[in-house]
This record gives sequence, structure tokens and C-alpha cells, in this order.
Amino acid sequence: MHIKSILLFVALLAISLAGISQQRTIRGTVSDSLTQQPLPGVTVAVPGTTTGVVTDADGRYNILLPDGKNTLRFSYIGYSELSLTTTSGHDELNAFLSSVSQSLNSVVITGYTQQSKSRTTGAVTSLPTAVTTQAPVASFDVMLQGRAPGLYVGTPTGQPGEAGRVSIRGLGSINGDVNPLYVVDGVPVANNSFAALNPEDFETIHVLKDAAATAQYGSRAANGVIVITTKKGKAWEDGKVRVNYRGQFGVSGLNSSKWDMMNTDQRLQFEEILQDPTLPGWAYSRNNPNKMVNGIPVPKTAEDYTFGNQYLDSLRQINTDWRKHLLRQGRIQTHSLNVSGGNEKTTFYLSGGYFNQDGIALNSGMERYSLRANVQNRSGRFKTTLNMGISTATIKYIQDEGVAEEGGAAVGGGGITEKNPIAALYYALPYESPYGKPGPGRYGANALDAYANSLKKDNQIKAVLSLNETVELTKEFQLTGTVGMDFQQNNTTNYLNPDSWYGNLVSNGNQGSYQRGLANRLGLVATGGVRYNKQWGKDHEIEANLLSEINKIKGNGFGFTGYGLVPELPGTPAGITPGTPDNNFIPVISGQTTPNRLLISQIALFRYSYGDKYTLSASLRRDGSSQVPATNRYKFFYAIGGNWNILAENFLKDQQAFSTLRLRASYGLTGNAGGFTSDYGFRTLYSPADYNGNKTLVPMTPGNPAYNWEMNRIGDIGLEFGFFHNRLRGEIDLYNRVTEGLFVNRNLSHTTGFPTIAANAGKVRNRGIELMLEGDAIKNRDFSLTLGLNLAYNKNKILSLGGEDRIFADEATMNMVGRPLGSFYAVRWKGVDPQTGAPVYLDKEGRETNTYNPDDAVPLKATYDPPLIGGATVSIRYKRFDLSMLVSFIHGMSRLNYPDLYAHSGSPNYRQYSQSKDMLNIWQKPGDVSQYPGAQYATYFTSRDVTSADYVKLRNITLGYNIPVPKHMSGAIRNVKVFASGQNLLSIMKWRGFDPEDANDIAQYEYPMPRTITGGINVTF
Repeated sequence: MHIKSILLFVALLAISLAGISQQRTIRGTVSDSLTQQPLPGVTVAVPGTTTGVVTDADGRYNILLPDGKNTLRFSYIGYSELSLTTTSGHDELNAFLSSVSQSLNSVVITGYTQQSKSRTTGAVTSLPTAVTTQAPVASFDVMLQGRAPGLYVGTPTGQPGEAGRVSIRGLGSINGDVNPLYVVDGVPVANNSFAALNPEDFETIHVLKDAAATAQYGSRAANGVIVITTKKGKAWEDGKVRVNYRGQFGVSGLNSSKWDMMNTDQRLQFEEILQDPTLPGWAYSRNNPNKMVNGIPVPKTAEDYTFGNQYLDSLRQINTDWRKHLLRQGRIQTHSLNVSGGNEKTTFYLSGGYFNQDGIALNSGMERYSLRANVQNRSGRFKTTLNMGISTATIKYIQDEGVAEEGGAAVGGGGITEKNPIAALYYALPYESPYGKPGPGRYGANALDAYANSLKKDNQIKAVLSLNETVELTKEFQLTGTVGMDFQQNNTTNYLNPDSWYGNLVSNGNQGSYQRGLANRLGLVATGGVRYNKQWGKDHEIEANLLSEINKIKGNGFGFTGYGLVPELPGTPAGITPGTPDNNFIPVISGQTTPNRLLISQIALFRYSYGDKYTLSASLRRDGSSQVPATNRYKFFYAIGGNWNILAENFLKDQQAFSTLRLRASYGLTGNAGGFTSDYGFRTLYSPADYNGNKTLVPMTPGNPAYNWEMNRIGDIGLEFGFFHNRLRGEIDLYNRVTEGLFVNRNLSHTTGFPTIAANAGKVRNRGIELMLEGDAIKNRDFSLTLGLNLAYNKNKILSLGGEDRIFADEATMNMVGRPLGSFYAVRWKGVDPQTGAPVYLDKEGRETNTYNPDDAVPLKATYDPPLIGGATVSIRYKRFDLSMLVSFIHGMSRLNYPDLYAHSGSPNYRQYSQSKDMLNIWQKPGDVSQYPGAQYATYFTSRDVTSADYVKLRNITLGYNIPVPKHMSGAIRNVKVFASGQNLLSIMKWRGFDPEDANDIAQYEYPMPRTITGGINVTF
């Protein structure tokens, strides 16, 4: 019996070993089919068995395939289930899952970590990468308009390359920065530098809005974070590289503006109504019996009447439409070529891009060249990622658009000056010849002279580089490190020809000017630490990160303006005449050593997930900023968040209504250290001055040694839902954001020598609701129709100004306790007295008066930050055709419309400018009922000039067609697509003028937003 037992045991062991020998281990990576990003937490199972594993943080898996089995099933919440068959001799199997809803279920990348949307506790909106290619827009941030709930983008001007004013969930500061933090491949970048980046290289775009998502960035996260990753290479199934070319050509012109300026006949009629002898419409009118001789009216003779008739007839022959002379139809072209490929160890993505856009105003436009190289390598325990992007851009501006210190046109743009050609569109009279000589009052000719004899440009160099290294110590422990650089150089030139009209008006010598400026900005970041990721049992997972980080930003710049130019040496500093005390050519020299700041941080991140049912996250960050005095330099920022997949509960397992139902909530603290215009603002600063012929230093700012951080406390609760197998899906968020220690300028006694001091003395609240809905109305093999809508309502309220009741921002807006930031104030307009034609105002008590008194100005129910914003999308696919459309809208925004004010005034101060056709209805005699007072009355800024800037815009529409590739070419060409796109095709608005869209409260003849139509082709080899 003993021998028989041994023999039986040996036989059974041999059979078992034979079975084991026939098993094999399959490994691979599971990725998102659209973004190519690895998917952590994917279930990999062998159908018909209990064998299964879950992918790790990098999307990798190892599974033992039983004998006789060759199929693996990949399943993940929000993604279509996928089954793949292995082949003999191949132990690696990579899978690419398709998301059933990119808005609800995708990989969320926050910069430091990434996980599936189902395990994310924060309010994060993931944007499809198609937004970066649908419209040929020079600056990426402008493409975000209407794309995400709670994200507002105001475009200051239509100048190519212009950066937008971006805010997330309202304005949270008065003097501090209100722009979000931008992070590209782990490197923070300047928020006005996207003109020099090629958006076609972007792969993922994530908008982080609440504390659970943003608090990991601490003192830089007060206004939200936008995280961008660039495209990575891929080891394609056939082992070959992919080459992709995309090209677009098109034209741009003036948009659908409400332009109603007078033609020549109307202008001469208006001048006759005014009966102003200095204007030709009355001076030469047959109804005017007198002519002016040395300022004295003298009766006209027959010859005078004859000459007057001839002169007026000659004016009527001119009738200039200045839009045809000061604006143009601009051309645009873009080209992008990229190559990607690799193997299981190394992948690469290489690209080159070219962008060229003519502005619709002469002398304006942008040209950009860009290169990118992204390489990933996995060797044993090491994973290396290198991202390198460099570009150069040349931006040409019209005069008086301005150039900001760190590149791009000045926020707000425009200028109430004759040198601004856009202002000349309003100022220039229709009977002025475009071929006349420049001079006083010849606004159109002066603008053409500025076009022909000036140059204003900015040559930018931009480089963003990052190197990430991950070392796998064990299956659970990883060392991570990232170093990165954001470099930008701006080389600006501003030239005025000495022989031009404006060149002769230059105060230093009246012989033009030549200005150069060079500014450098270098941002450095280094992050390192350890990551721990542990999965045990069937449902438990922990991820923890301990990191240290250093952020350093340095800048410097210098410039000069020279005078007395030699006409024979145009556009070069060699033409500058050396300045002496006698010739008034003394040059202006400038220099700077800012920005210059350091941020040192320690970061702790934690996440626990119980299957797909519960997730708890927490973050703690300690920041030390050189922008804050030593006593307040270090602060802790934190957040805690939770996610509950309600459908995973037993009490809902039999329900059929919902396909997704997740509840999440978060609360945390973020900060803002940049309350001063200078990185040294908390100190007493000095500037050079002259005293008794000698150089000296004088105090410039008082400083504030008690200065502290602005602190944001943010609470958020959100619900993600889906019906009918996620055919209808959406999210709704409620949030409350309170900013304390608000940066305000408190008034000082005049005896101090300073008007104000920057202090932490205010409190503001943003409270709102966000809604995103998306539905597949039709979805079958040949036809699909998807509709989307996002809405956000934000209620902004100032809770305190540190003892002050109100603080005035400019001549139109103020900040007042109990009202939103940026509220308008003005003397209220009542109307026009029909008996006298006098304007009627309301005084402070609401009584009617004909006397304009600035002290009667009161707060208005109007603000320039829109409380309601949103967008609507339509996506249609029919066989090989696809159509997408975006409509964006805002409601509740107001702006002071200076161009409209000047175009509706018959007063002596403004009547020399061209006027709106409405002014033919100006009050003339008792009994007239008119909106416009008699010409004898002065024009002042009142409440009627604060007008609605609401709009509904057809922002973009794109139609594409995938051309069938002939079989004999399928080995060389994989896909061919042609498409056509339109941008800003239609605007519905009350605004009178070119465009209400802007980034500030006052319209001052900004560059018009263009309407752009392009056609293109996309070929994959």
C-alpha cells in the first residue's frame, strides 16, 4: 500500500506539472484608444475561469493564462468591453479601450497623478483633443471658449496671437492674478505664452476646478489649473511608423458687426442740422446765408453759392467706406507633419508645424515655426520620458494695440487715440479721400500714414522641456523625478518713420523714433519623491505620493528708444542721432530684473479606493514663497474628497434606469501669493530720480511687512449620471468658494507720501452651479447624432473690503461691499427733455435734473464679469461624413462702450468725428421726441453708455469627409480626410460695434474679431 501511494502521488504530480508547463504568462499594457494614455484599474480576465487581475498605475498587467485558453477580456467602467485572442509564441498583448463617453469616463491627469474618472474625487472637465485642431486660432486658450462648464474666456482683441483672459468659477481677487495655472507636461508655463505653442501637439486637456483637484498645486491653484499633456508615440500593431500630415488654407474678414456709421449724404445732412460753420455741410449749404471771414459772418454772394454747390457735389463723389481701406481680407495657412512609432521598449513622437495668419488690419499678423520631440523608454525598472518643444513666432501689431511685458498684446487692447487705425474707422469722415495727405482732422489719411510708416512687432522664442524618470523599486514602490524648463524671450521693435505724420509729432526732436526691447523669462521646476501603489484582495487599492518641489522663475530685460532718425537708414538703430542737451534727441533707457521668485514645496497625496464603489482622497502641501515676507512665508494647503459609485450598492443592483450614478464631494484650501505688481512688493521699493542735477533714489512704494497670502476655501459637491447605457449622460456641480485676505489697496494719509498701501483686507465669495449634458440622440452603424450642453451660473459677492465701503477701479467700475467685483457706477440717464432738448439725469436721490454732477454717480446693476456662461455642441456622423458645431454664449456682462458714446454725440467736443446714422434723429426743435439731446449740450458718460455685452456666437462649424483609399494604395496611405471649417460665422448680440467680446470693462476701439473660413486635408501614411 505504501508503494502504491507513492506511485499514485508521483503520477498525480507529473500530471500537474505537465498542466503547469502548458500554462503561460501574458503581459501587456491597457490604454485609452483616443488619448493613448495608460488605464489603471482595468480588469483583465480569462473568460470561463476565475482568473483575473487589475492593471497597475501605469496600465500594465501580468496574467497566467490556463491551458487551453487563449482569450482575454478587458473591462473598465465607462469603456466598451474588449476581448482579444493571443497567438502562440507571443507573450505580450496590448489593449486599447474605447470610452463610451469621453466626458464622463476617461483618464484624468492632474500633473502629479493620473487615474480613471470613476476614481477621481475632484471636479475635472476633460476636453477632447479635437478642440485644438477644429479652428486655426493662434493662441490655444482662445479655443477653450464654450467648451467646459465654469470656464470663461474673454478675448481682448482679434489680433492674431492675442492671449485671452481666462477665469474658472468667477473672479476671486481684486489685485491678485485671476488666471489659472497652466501646466504642460509637468512644467508650469506663463499664461500669455500660447501664441508660441503649437496646439496640434496637445494630447489631453484637463480643467481642474475644485480643491480636491487643485490643492496639490497649493499657492498657485487659487484660480484653478489647466493641465496639458503633449502627444506620445505608440508601438503600432504592425511595427511600422505612422506619418501624419495636416494642412489648412483659408481667409478671414470682418465679422457680423453692427456697423451703422453715416455715408457722405447723411453726414452732410447731419452737418446742416448742426449749423456749425466750421463744417462744410453747413458752411457751403444754400440754406446758410452767411460765410465766415476772420471769424465774422458775412452775407454770401452768388459766386459763393455757386462755389458751395460745386464743393458739396465734389464731396458727395467721394463717399469713402473706411473698412475697405483700413481692413483687409487676411489669408491663413497651417501645416503640421508628425511621425510616431516605436516598439515595446521605446516610443517616439516627432512633429513640425508652421502657422501663418494675416490680421484683418493692415500691418498685423502672426507667423510661427514649431518643433517637438517626445521620447519614452522603458528598460527594466526604469521608465524615461523626455518632452521637448521649441518654437519661434513673429507677431506684428497695429499701432496702439500695445505689447505686454511678457509678450502678446496688452490686455484690453485698443486705445482712444488717432494713431489707432481701429479708432480711425469710427473717426474718419466719409467725405475724406483715402488718397489725401495726413494732417489735423484727417483721421483716415493719418491711419493709412501710420500703416505705411510704422512697424510694431514681437519676435518670440519659446521652449518647454521636461524629463521624467520613474524607477520601480518593487511592484508597489516607485521613485519619481521630473525636471523641466519654460523659457520665453520677447524681442520687440517699434519704429516710426521720421518723414511720416506721426514721426513728425514725436516730442523728442520731431524726427520719428526707434524702440527696441528684450525680455527673458525662465521658469525652472524640479520635482522628486516616492510613489506607493498597493492592491490587495479583490477591491482594495492605496496610492500615496510624497514629493518635494522647487519652482524658480527668473527674468530680465532692457530696452531703449532713440530719436532723430536718419530717413536713409530706416528700421535700424544705426539711424538714431546721438542725443545731446541741445538737440533734444536724448534717448530713453529702460531695464528690469523681474520676475524673480522662488517657491519651495513639500507635497503629500493619498487615495484609497474600494473597488469601484468608494474612493477617498486627501492632499497636503506646504509652500514657501519668496513673494511673501519671512514671517508669513510658509503656509499649508490641503484638500479632502470622496467619490461614491451609488450603482455599486446592492440596493440598486436590479434597477434599470441608471447606467452611471456617482456622487463626489470635496473641501479644501488653496492660496495666492501674487498680490503685488512686483515680486518684491512687500518691501519698500525705490526708483531713480534727479535732484538738483544729481542722481538719487526716492521711495516708490511703501511696502507692507505684514503682507500675507490670499486664501481660498472651496467646497464642492457633484453628481455624475448616465441613463440608457450612457446614451444620456451628464454632471452637475454645486460649489462655494470664499477668498479671504483679499488683496486691496487701502487709502493712506497724504502725509505718508503714498496714496495707498497693498494689504490683505478683503473677502469675496463665488457661489454657483455647473451643468453638463451630453446625449446620443441617434446611434447606429451609419448615422449618429450627439448633442451637448454646458451651463454655469456664478454669483460673485464682495463680503468685506477691510473697513472700506467701496474702492474705485477706474472711471467706470468699482468694488463695493455687497456687490459683485467690477460693478459699474455712473450718473443715471433718464432721457431728453422734448421741449428744450436738454439731457435729463437722475441725482443721487433719484430726482430728475438737467445738471450733470459726477457726485451723483451711483452703483449700477451691471458687472463686466458674466454670471452666466455656456456652450452647446452638435456632432453628426453619416457614413464617411462628420459634422461638428459649437455655439458659445454669455449673459449678464456689461461694458462701457466708448466708441458708441462718441458716435452718438453732436456736442462740439465730438461732432468732428464720424457719427452713427441714428444721429439724424437728434433733437432739433421743441416737441421733438429723441434719444439724443440737442447738439448745443455737452456729452458725458452716463448709465446709458454701459451696455449689454451678451452674445450668442456660432463659434465653430467643421465638416469632414473620409475619402476611401483605393486597395492598391492602402499599403502606403492609411487614411485621407478633407474638411472645411468656419470660425465666428454668426453673432447674435445687442452690442453696437464690432464685437462685445473682451477681457475688460471698457471698450476702446479694440481690434475686431475676424470671421475665418478654411479648408484642409489630413493624410495618414
